[in-house]
Amino acid sequence: MMKTATATFVAALCCAAARGDQWCVAPAAIADAGTVTRTVIVPPTADVRTIVGARVRVAATHPWVGDLAFRVRHPSGVEVVLVDRPGIPSVGFPGPWGCGGDNIDCWFDDAAVAAAETTCSVTAVPVLAGSLRPTGVLASLKGLAPQGVWTLIVSDSVAGDAGQLTAACIEITTAPDCNVNGIDDAVDIAAGTSADADEDGVPDECGCVADLDGDGAVTGADLAVLLGAWGSCAACGADLTGDGQVLGDDLAVLLSSWGACGAS
Repeated sequence: MMKTATATFVAALCCAAARGDQWCVAPAAIADAGTVTRTVIVPPTADVRTIVGARVRVAATHPWVGDLAFRVRHPSGVEVVLVDRPGIPSVGFPGPWGCGGDNIDCWFDDAAVAAAETTCSVTAVPVLAGSLRPTGVLASLKGLAPQGVWTLIVSDSVAGDAGQLTAACIEITTAPDCNVNGIDDAVDIAAGTSADADEDGVPDECGCVADLDGDGAVTGADLAVLLGAWGSCAACGADLTGDGQVLGDDLAVLLSSWGACGAS
């Protein structure tokens, strides 16, 4: 019977770059004919942000990578298949058992030319390396909120070989999304979808998103409204991040806007 090992880590932010932030998990054994999951918690930010791009790095040792499949799951439940038993059907390695090369150390990136699923070599180690196009589409994560528990799922489908997940990082590029429509505020303004009369880079409709009672200020009354809606809250005004729940990330947005709307 297949066994599943699960561990959770509140990962430290490992690096910030022009493309975004990387969030990494600890190594883990890949059990023979088993599944291992690793989770990473992306915390909320003071401002509402949306995902505009994502890449995933995976490094693993394994003597037959054609046994392996990797998936990444967004906190909302949206999953992207990174690779699913590369070399099946055969792409050059003898036999119907998938790519028989050793090891993986690559970035899964929608912009890559070569597809991970059909990359296989009888000589290169690691057999999957560099930048490779995932089986699924990481662009399907665009427009989603970044915060929450992300999950990497590693499966070994064939008995006979075990391995080790040596590194895994999710690189998330985000942009401000104060009106919570899943689109970068700058794109909204450039497209004319949102006005920006004062040219501050913030859509005019976002002047005071946390003013829940509409009195022109974010005060204890708005805090009371938010706390009263705490928990699951589909399509309600207190869900400031638009993720279907009123939790700490919404509270952070409200507190960062405290005071008179438009005050600097």
